[in-house]
Amino acid sequence: MIPSSQYSRWTRFVVCIALTVASVSQVSAQTPDRVWLQPTPRTSTSSDWYPQPIAKTDGEVVDLDATQLRLIVAGDEVETIVAASRVIWIQPGDVSSHQSEAVSDFFAGRFAESLKALPEVLKQRPPVWRQQWLTMMGAEAARRTSRGQIALELVSQLDARPLPPLVIAWLPIAWQNGSASADLISAAKGRLNDPSPAVRLVAASWLLSSPHRADAITVVDAITSDTSRPRLAQLAACLRWRSASPPEVKQSYQQWQSNVQSMPMVLQVGPTMTLIDKLGAAGLADAASPMKLSLELTPIHPHPSLLDWSP
Repeated sequence: MIPSSQYSRWTRFVVCIALTVASVSQVSAQTPDRVWLQPTPRTSTSSDWYPQPIAKTDGEVVDLDATQLRLIVAGDEVETIVAASRVIWIQPGDVSSHQSEAVSDFFAGRFAESLKALPEVLKQRPPVWRQQWLTMMGAEAARRTSRGQIALELVSQLDARPLPPLVIAWLPIAWQNGSASADLISAAKGRLNDPSPAVRLVAASWLLSSPHRADAITVVDAITSDTSRPRLAQLAACLRWRSASPPEVKQSYQQWQSNVQSMPMVLQVGPTMTLIDKLGAAGLADAASPMKLSLELTPIHPHPSLLDWSP
């Protein structure tokens, strides 16, 4: 366990490692990276109206940032550029044993072990985009072990630079109603006015089921209106559904479904969890069933909200 008094020093170390710029000269991976991509939008002249499958591509990920993925597809020599919003998931071809174990621990629910391993994993300097995702995984592990200060500090440091949607999707947001621990509530109260909108959004989500609900709603509404951070604004608008009454849910849920479907697929899982939760509470289980079945059988990508959810 990391003592709370040491969280600031610990997070500074993690982020210092995590944001180290990768060397310009890189050795090609022995095992290809595997990338899952959202289908491209249909054109008005398209004659094929069947649903398009998610594309799966093997190759070498050169870089992933907030706007684009640079990929050398297996068998090619030139880079392919893809919009970052289309990137649903990346499975790196070669990872260290420490990294593999930390990720496995996380998905097995051993969050304390995963978080403890993070500094050593990042010290090995995987690609920057991977460092960002691993650090966000650490923030989620910290939330799940009631280390609120660590979680929010990691989010704050990551939000100092633009993030790929794949990383934003893993913000440690509480997407479903339910009480938060005293540690999370205390940490969230202290960061509601943080300069980082990502920190404010996460903190507000932890307070929506607390006596500080009104303050949290005010913060969420402000982020929803922030046009400078459109991805966070989309997530904030969906998070706001948590405060809706059953009559409001019954009146608005079809529009909410449409809103989720219009978002990049990589960002849809958290909002879908909120929608399912609210439909169930409003007595609309039948409307929630197709979404529940979809997440159960064909989840868009691995997402922490799915770890403790039983369809």
